[in-house]
Amino acid sequence: MRTALRVLIVDDEPLARRGVSLRLRQFADIEIVGECGDGKTAVETILKLSPDLVFLDIEMPVMNGFDVLEALPVEQVPAIIFLTAYEQHAVRAFEVHALDYLLKPVDDERLAASIRSAQRSLDSATQMQIAARIRGMLGERPKQYASHFAIRTGSRIQIVLVEDTDWIGAAGDYTELHVSGRSHLLREAMNSLEKKLDPSKFLRIHRSRIVQVRCITELRSIDNGEYTVKLSDGSEHRSSRTYAKRLDSWLNDVQHG
Repeated sequence: MRTALRVLIVDDEPLARRGVSLRLRQFADIEIVGECGDGKTAVETILKLSPDLVFLDIEMPVMNGFDVLEALPVEQVPAIIFLTAYEQHAVRAFEVHALDYLLKPVDDERLAASIRSAQRSLDSATQMQIAARIRGMLGERPKQYASHFAIRTGSRIQIVLVEDTDWIGAAGDYTELHVSGRSHLLREAMNSLEKKLDPSKFLRIHRSRIVQVRCITELRSIDNGEYTVKLSDGSEHRSSRTYAKRLDSWLNDVQHG
């Protein structure tokens, strides 16, 4: 007896989610494990529930379908069937090795064919292999800097926007994100995290500090090229001589930009 496919539906339009859900309920071997209305929630839910298959809308605000895939660890990327209102996304969908794509409004016969295809594919290939193909293809695109952080706290996973982060501090082997007066522990080392950040937006001023440049409101010279850097959240951070050239270069760009 075939095991039911555990399916998650992700679409920012409630009527679209309902339409897919009603159609999927006609299949005895489909188990709908959840629905999500945005990309951030989708990442959290995929990490928590590990569905076999996700019907994933491409056009969503803040975090689109492709962003969702990039935010997931490779071992937790499920099989994907994209949902889209635009035919031009079909090429990109297949470029990242999605199982299929469905144009909105979803046609019953087309959905049934897509489900049959998914069942055959998941019978003949492991989800890890599918995930590796998806992430491998995404990785071939031009370098893109991180747009989201996934913060684990026990069984809870919170998504934090990179652009909302005021500053980042070292916390032993990990880092601590400071966002609007709140802190979040990220299980990633400072050097590794720095490589994922856009250098035009984030500046490392000390081995234990990275600040978002738009948050810098004041520099006070101390000595030997060191500064006290004040941010818009009221916090103050001392720069070090090791990173003085970076801060001087940024300051020169501001003064002559």
